[in-house]
Amino acid sequence: MELQERVDALNILNEAWQTAVAGNGRIALISGEAGIGKTTLVEQFVSQHGQLRVLWGACDNLFTPRPLGPLHDIAGQAKGQLELLLQSDKDRSAIFSACLSELQSPTVIVFEDIHWADEATLDLLKYLGRRIQYTCSLLITTYRDDALGSHHPLRLLLGDLVRQSAVSRLGLAPLSLTAVRQLAQNYPGDVEKLHQQTGGNPFFINQVLTSDEDGIPATVREVVLARASRLSLSGRAVLDAAAVIGQRIEPWLLTEVVQAEADAVQASLELGILLPKGDNFVFRHELARQIILDEILPHQRTFLHQAVLDVLKTSPLAQKDAARLAHHAASADNSEEILNFGRKAGFEAAQMGMHRAAKAWFELTLPFADSLQLGEQMDLYENYALHIQSTDLAKSIEAFEKLAELAEIADEPVQQGLAWGRAAVVHYRLGQLEVCDALLHRAITILEPFSPNHGLVSAYPLIAMRQHAQGHAEPALAYAEKGHQMALELGKIRDILQAYQVVGLCTMPLDRAKGLYHLETCLQMAIEHKQFRIAGSNYANLIMYTLDLFPTKPVAKLITEAKSYQIEHDLDFSLAMTQAWEAINLLYQGHWSASEAVSDAVLQKATAPIARIPALIAQSRLATRRGHVAVAEEPLNEALVLSKKVNNLTRIGIYYCTAAEAAWLAGNEAEIHRLLAEYYDTAVQYKLPGFAAEMAYWGWRVGELVEAFDWMHQPFILEIEGNWQAAADAWGALGCPYEQARALADGDKDAQKAALLIFEQLGARPMAKTVRQKLRDAGVQTIPRGARASTKENPFNLTNRQLEILSLLTDDLTNAEIAARLHISPKTVDHHVSAVLGKLQVSSRTEAAEIGRQHHSIF
Repeated sequence: MELQERVDALNILNEAWQTAVAGNGRIALISGEAGIGKTTLVEQFVSQHGQLRVLWGACDNLFTPRPLGPLHDIAGQAKGQLELLLQSDKDRSAIFSACLSELQSPTVIVFEDIHWADEATLDLLKYLGRRIQYTCSLLITTYRDDALGSHHPLRLLLGDLVRQSAVSRLGLAPLSLTAVRQLAQNYPGDVEKLHQQTGGNPFFINQVLTSDEDGIPATVREVVLARASRLSLSGRAVLDAAAVIGQRIEPWLLTEVVQAEADAVQASLELGILLPKGDNFVFRHELARQIILDEILPHQRTFLHQAVLDVLKTSPLAQKDAARLAHHAASADNSEEILNFGRKAGFEAAQMGMHRAAKAWFELTLPFADSLQLGEQMDLYENYALHIQSTDLAKSIEAFEKLAELAEIADEPVQQGLAWGRAAVVHYRLGQLEVCDALLHRAITILEPFSPNHGLVSAYPLIAMRQHAQGHAEPALAYAEKGHQMALELGKIRDILQAYQVVGLCTMPLDRAKGLYHLETCLQMAIEHKQFRIAGSNYANLIMYTLDLFPTKPVAKLITEAKSYQIEHDLDFSLAMTQAWEAINLLYQGHWSASEAVSDAVLQKATAPIARIPALIAQSRLATRRGHVAVAEEPLNEALVLSKKVNNLTRIGIYYCTAAEAAWLAGNEAEIHRLLAEYYDTAVQYKLPGFAAEMAYWGWRVGELVEAFDWMHQPFILEIEGNWQAAADAWGALGCPYEQARALADGDKDAQKAALLIFEQLGARPMAKTVRQKLRDAGVQTIPRGARASTKENPFNLTNRQLEILSLLTDDLTNAEIAARLHISPKTVDHHVSAVLGKLQVSSRTEAAEIGRQHHSIF
């Protein structure tokens, strides 16, 4: 079919190629719905350049993607060092470096369908994307933008790549009616109806136009099946086998599977259902393969998957691809091979930090685990419990309980104690403290006679955390260091770092700087040693403790880094914690709509109190500051219930500070006195600098004189001392506009005017009302109600909504992510972004974001 309405896209690719060949490598990101013509565009571009060196790999839509799947395709074409490294046990850095070396001579390297990419392939693309400009090659990726949910891992990669100056984005739109008319000149039916029914999708249109049937088939499925029906029985058998094999079909594999009928592949090639591509065959489109696959009767599909598996097992190269083998084993319902390759695929995924994939493979094998030896069963359940811990705490508990049961049968007391201890940790995270303590006691009773052992290395840090939560700092640190020392003696890096993290947490009340140093060091060590879950939780803990002192900009940077890491490694539990604290940080920064959207997202999915509490606090504090008293009560009450359930005296201060602010804005001084009596002495005893200082501040607000200390957070103390200007400056430096305005409200008339503008810009109605009344009482009558500070006080005349959009652009969010945060449609975001670009007189989001960062005071 003639290529229509793709001239601009071809020109962009040609320009990118010319720039790349000149020594300034480029990236082209081609997106669009399935069937839009992404692959056809790339093929057309390649065909225009004659003897072009092309390396082409594609991602598979497997049960779980095979690690570095497209790179295996590319290595087979490139030969040499890259192929050898992929067949060896070399780490990813050597493989990535070898791939980059292939691009030092002019090359077009294509990664197709990266919406199906595994985490390792996404890492490779990020690696290449940051270095491509130093090569003379063009990197092309294709992906379905309609297949990306809000949390799709590809979004992180795209966010990283689009910041590179070497990137061109090509979004392919459906064909217009004019283009369809051009293509359908000989079509006897209604062209407008054809355009409407196909949505301008080139693949659908091509299927209809090349069909021998009269009229338009009711569905594209019927079109594909109508074409396939022209095959002989042998031809259809070959096509069915090809569909089972996958989007790329190795001729040798297809021949072995279909045996004598292999010659019938020619019929599918002649009909255009299959195409030759390099050394392989491919379906013209993945949709066609899925349609054929769906039509195969279940028992025949099972038989074909088994046949493919049997052939792949005989190939030395294919045997290294456990994920592919496990996929066919699962589809063939072959329990023996599921156990064999599923476990192997799970361990490989775990090694690469693909926790969700590891969990999926281990979960697949569990129904057949009874046929394994007891030791193998315990190994399987332990690994499953550890990896599902990142996504489903309840299932993790069940798996640890099963592990304990198996260990008792096997007469393995250390393994049994370890299982109960780890189950106790999960109950602790869920705030189920009575069960936690009972299991912890059971674990210690079993394990201590066999000291030292890895079970005690898990149990002692949990005892430390239970002591820490009650404010018993010295005993907590003693248990933490005891566990760390035992871990060092036993030499297992995972246990060493897990125990070291607890040392950092338990050091915090005694020496905050030293505690943060331990956590930062542990984080770097965990990343270096690929201890993904420990790194993920360290990120969350660092963010939480750092944010106690309100440094919003450094925390925002740490949050971005943390979320990238946690999403990349499927660390849903620590990701929820990070996002909950992100909601708090956004609140402090004055990005209130964004804070609301993030906290909503956390509360919709997070069940663990450690993640729910800060998200609830963000929602309650936000509602309070907006003047929505009734809305604020429910999340605040839930936060109290959960805080009492967790019973962590060192962290419950976040509730008391929020409740005190709500009481002050409501004029309920008696409630503040009550809250202060309940918690202030505790905050001072445990030397909690942020919580203690804020509670002292609220006490000062209602006339209660409380002792302040030099270790408390200074902006609050400056306000208590009456130094409103220094306090406002300190809050401004921290990036906290609401707190800055609150300090300015205690100043002179000019300061109060500035405070009023900030409060109204934020939508902080109670404080705006209070300051406005102050000004009126002082005889200032010319303050217009509801003045748009956002348009009066910025040089670009942006509206409040446009300021909000610009603020989110500075965080490098996509339109879809902005839409999710603001609860508006992506199309509406498009309009707002265009308006912002127009007012700023720039042509790109990157330029707009940079201007926003340079004029951060307008937010």
